[in-house]
Amino acid sequence: MSETIVMPKLGMTMTEGTITEWYKDVGDSVTKGEPVLMISSEKLNQDVEAPFSGVLLERLGEVEDELKVGEALAVIGEEGEKASAANKQDTNAVSVELTEYEKADSSAEKPPMNAKKEQVPRDRIFITPLARRMAKDQAIDIETVEGSGGNGRITKRDIERVLANGSFKNTEQPKESIPQQTVSSTSIGAGLSPMRKAIARNMRESLAQSAQLTLHRKVNADQLIEFQQTLRNKISASHPDIKLSLTVLLARATVLALQEVQSMNSTYHDGKLTVYDEVHLGIATSLDDGLLVPVIKNAQQKTIGALADEMKEITEKARSGEADSALLSGSTFTITNLGASGIEYFTPILNPTETGILGIGSLQEELALTKDGTVTTCRKIPFSITFDHQIVDGTKAAEFLSALAKYIESPYLLVL
Repeated sequence: MSETIVMPKLGMTMTEGTITEWYKDVGDSVTKGEPVLMISSEKLNQDVEAPFSGVLLERLGEVEDELKVGEALAVIGEEGEKASAANKQDTNAVSVELTEYEKADSSAEKPPMNAKKEQVPRDRIFITPLARRMAKDQAIDIETVEGSGGNGRITKRDIERVLANGSFKNTEQPKESIPQQTVSSTSIGAGLSPMRKAIARNMRESLAQSAQLTLHRKVNADQLIEFQQTLRNKISASHPDIKLSLTVLLARATVLALQEVQSMNSTYHDGKLTVYDEVHLGIATSLDDGLLVPVIKNAQQKTIGALADEMKEITEKARSGEADSALLSGSTFTITNLGASGIEYFTPILNPTETGILGIGSLQEELALTKDGTVTTCRKIPFSITFDHQIVDGTKAAEFLSALAKYIESPYLLVL
C-alpha cells in the first residue's frame, strides 16, 4: 500500500515550505532514511528523507512550488502499484475525491470499446497548492486550465501560461472601479534565491501582522568597557579561548532587563499571547546571502562565560550551514548588532512572533561636561528597540531600555 511524504514543520512559525530540488525521479527506488528532495523554509534548507523504503510513485510538486505544512510532497509504494488518492492526505485539493457518479460508474459493466464516451463534469482536478493559490489570487477558473503535469496536474507554469495568454475565465467581477493595491502572496520575493525569498515573505508577514514602533536611546558605556577589560585580564590565563566581546556583555544585560520587564519577553501567535519566564535569546547572524537567527535557549541560566562560548558556537554553526531547525527556532526575543558596520541607529524588524527586537549600533565617542564644568570625552552605545504596539506601549519599551542602561552603566550587576 502506498504511503505519503508530507511537508514537515521545521519551526513554530513555519506555515509552508518551498521545494528546492528533487533528488529522485518517479520510478526510482528509495531506501528508508535516504534524502528524496530538498525544501527551504523561512530560515533554512533541509533534506526530506524517506520514512520508508519502496519506489517513488509520484511527485506532487515541482521545484519552486510552495506547499503548506502537512501537504503531500510525494507518494512511495511498491513497484507497479498505483498511487492512491486516499493515501495522499492532502486536504488542500491535490486531488478531489471521486464523485458519486464516478463511484457508481466504476461498479457498472464497462461499455463497448466503440461506444461514444459520455461527457461528464470535470469533478476530479489535480492541481499543486501553489497553482491553486495563484489561480485564486488572479480569479482564474481552474476548470478552464489544461494541466501539463502528471495525471494532468495543473502546475505553476500552467497558470503562468494562462496569465501570459490572457485566455482565462474571470469568475469574479470587481466590486468597485478603484484598483486594489494588494500584493499576491505568490509574488513576494519572486525571482530571488530561496533564502532571500523566505526572508522577504517573513519580513512582509512581520510588518503585516504587527504594529511596529522603534525607540532610540544612547547609553554611556565607559564603565562597561572598563569592566570588559578587567574580566579579560582576570581570565586570559585560565580561559584563553573565551572571547569576551561587548556583544556578550550586552546579551547578558538584555537577559537581565527582560527578566525585569517581562512583557517584552513574549510572543503573540494565532491569537494567543505568551509571556515567558525563560529567555530564549535569538542572535541575528549575517551570512553572505541572507540572515539566520540561532537561539540561546534558557539564556537566563547562563553565566557570562557560558554565554560567550554558546554565542560563538551557534553563530559558527549558522555561518557554516550546520544549524538545524531546533537551533533556529523558539526564540522569545532577538538582538541584532550592526556596530561593526558603523551604523548608529536603525529600525530592526520584529522576528515573528516576538514582541521585541533590540538593535545595537556602533560605539560613539562624544564630548561631555563633568560636574565641575570641564569638558571630557565619553563612549556611548546607541540602541534601537522595535516593539509590537499591539502588545506593549511605548512606556514599557522605554522601561526596558532604562533597565538595560542600568546594567550597562553598573556592569558589576551582570555577575550578581
